[in-house]
Amino acid sequence: MRGIGKTSARGNYKMYVVLTGDLKSSRKIKDRAKIQGKLKDALKIVNKRFKDVIIADFIIVGGDGFQGMILSPDFISEIYYLLFENIKHPFYLGIGIGDISTGLSKNVAEIDGRAFYLASEALEKTKKENKWIELKSDWENNDIIVCLLNFMAEVVWDWSKRQKDVVMYYRKVKNKKNDATLEEISASLGIKKQTLSKILKRAKYTLLEDAEKTIVGFVSQKWLTKESKPKMADKGE
Repeated sequence: MRGIGKTSARGNYKMYVVLTGDLKSSRKIKDRAKIQGKLKDALKIVNKRFKDVIIADFIIVGGDGFQGMILSPDFISEIYYLLFENIKHPFYLGIGIGDISTGLSKNVAEIDGRAFYLASEALEKTKKENKWIELKSDWENNDIIVCLLNFMAEVVWDWSKRQKDVVMYYRKVKNKKNDATLEEISASLGIKKQTLSKILKRAKYTLLEDAEKTIVGFVSQKWLTKESKPKMADKGE
């Protein structure tokens, strides 16, 4: 079994990143089975797209929730965007960063420990305070990341369908080819360059990019050092 963790200066202590989510107002959803199907499909896409950074696959828990474990917090915003695009229903997200008290497994239901308790506490806090996202860890200044993550979520969930379709397409193209121009992307969308520029501006995408870069920079600084980087464990672990 593959396993990745960040070993701290405290010896064999390793930190892991657990993401626990829950659909908002799930009991009031009219076509609950349809949304559940979208959730299931979304998790399959996440597991496939991020297979190289997932320790335990994302699965449905409790009917309307989901949970998974990743190797680094660097990928939180990327995974959030993918879930946002494919679930198509608002959801809470609790993130816990800490150690585990069991062995590693590809099945997240077989793992337990502080990272899971923190993720659960974070999820409950989002519901209590009506936030989108909460992060709990032993780091200082978690509120900086939480603020940026909630800003990001507040903006994207306020997009119109047109904005969502265009911006997510733009994002995918730029992720594959960073030097792609507005002319190229607008042409592939069948719209004018000026139209694409206006949609990106109204969607506050430049601000979102800045927020995402700040998040990745912050967590990378907290997570990694030259002396201690996550490594693939032996398959027998």
